[in-house]
Amino acid sequence: METCIRNIKEEDWKDFKSEAAKKGMPLGDFFSELLREHKKASKDPWNKILKGKRTLNKKTLDKIKAVHEEFRRDFRFR
Repeated sequence: METCIRNIKEEDWKDFKSEAAKKGMPLGDFFSELLREHKKASKDPWNKILKGKRTLNKKTLDKIKAVHEEFRRDFRFR
């Protein structure tokens, strides 16, 4: 099936073609692969959040916990 996609920037089209060529794939197959990857990534966005790289190291996390506990003690929160 032949399909026309309109309003693609020239630069984006060149990049798309070059990436497909780097992988040695026809444009249609490369498009299908990108779509599958996108669907897989967007299916469970919590995976990236819950299993991704940590932004706080253990030392910083322990410091935050200590300040939090001290705050609760000072104001007599449970």
